[in-house]
Amino acid sequence: MSWNSIIGQHRVKNILQHAITENKIAHGYCFWGMNGVGKDALALEFAKVVNCIDPLVTNNSIEACESCRSCHQANKLEHPNIKLVFSLPAGKSTDSRDDSPVSRLTDDQIKLIQEQMQLKSENPYHDITIPNASQIRISSIRDVKKSVTMSASQAGRRVVIISNADEMTTEAANAFLKTLEEPHDQVTLILTTARHDTLPQTILSRCQQIYCEPLSDEDITSNLVAKMDVDPSEARLISSFAQGSYAKACEFMDEDMRAMRLDVVDILRSALKRSAYRAELLTKIDKLTGEKDRTRVEMMLMLLMLWLRDCYTYSLTGIDSMIINIDQQETIGKFSGAFEGADYPAAIQAVEEAISHVRRNVQLQLTILTMLITCRRIFLREVA
Repeated sequence: MSWNSIIGQHRVKNILQHAITENKIAHGYCFWGMNGVGKDALALEFAKVVNCIDPLVTNNSIEACESCRSCHQANKLEHPNIKLVFSLPAGKSTDSRDDSPVSRLTDDQIKLIQEQMQLKSENPYHDITIPNASQIRISSIRDVKKSVTMSASQAGRRVVIISNADEMTTEAANAFLKTLEEPHDQVTLILTTARHDTLPQTILSRCQQIYCEPLSDEDITSNLVAKMDVDPSEARLISSFAQGSYAKACEFMDEDMRAMRLDVVDILRSALKRSAYRAELLTKIDKLTGEKDRTRVEMMLMLLMLWLRDCYTYSLTGIDSMIINIDQQETIGKFSGAFEGADYPAAIQAVEEAISHVRRNVQLQLTILTMLITCRRIFLREVA
């Protein structure tokens, strides 16, 4: 990995490189922004650069050499100066203050953590996922304090990265604050979070806060094409759906988005039949919601919303090159022609409300049926 391998975030990369080259590295940082925009990637690259034995310096930029022992260790997440902290399962109960957080876990849990670390080393945008792990507990923070107070085993700067720092328990956050209040030479603490407003102000006030903005569709698309060998039209569709998150875009690659789009548009068509539509529509809704997979239902509704936005754009401009679903030009043109003058903004709002209801755990069948009946009234201009 290098600065160039981090998608977008040019402002943040410049800030960090300037801090390194000018020897103005803060004791504490908080990288905040939505999930999947590269907060951990930035923190890991920063940690690698400040530990590189032979960094490449030009003007105001500094790059890791990628060839020294330190860089190889950092790329494998095996560097003794770089510590990545994240939520772990509670593990077995113990009263000892000296136990490491890992010592409480089973062999299977430790193996899973090792697998997740391997995935993180291969893709810094990977979101570490471990069953029953939703909190960063005080044992992890005690382990951090212990590591930064001990003598370093290797030259360089020790960097501790608390990933998803908002998951710290109150007890852990209080312990971390004490560590933050006692700066150690050649030690930097980095918090990454999508919910910085939930962190104690006492912690935030002692960190340099750096906002990591959502990624552009263009940046996500180009990276999917170049690095993942995704078809350009598919990459464009995925990036529009990812809403600025590269991690989310990578997740969507595992889904058959074209098939999902076909299914959800087909359900809309069933709802817009002039007569004898009810039985068919209810059957399709049951099929869509039968597995009660809210994430998948939300994805399908997002695809429908994008599809309707394309129909609206085409109805206004008649220019098919402006639509996102580029492979649906003919279909979108025909739909727009069939429902000329329809209130597309109202239909899009109905889908947005359905997405909101799915996220709030409202009953799925009722949510989808209500949305489709609303769309039927809009497109067929029925009186409510």
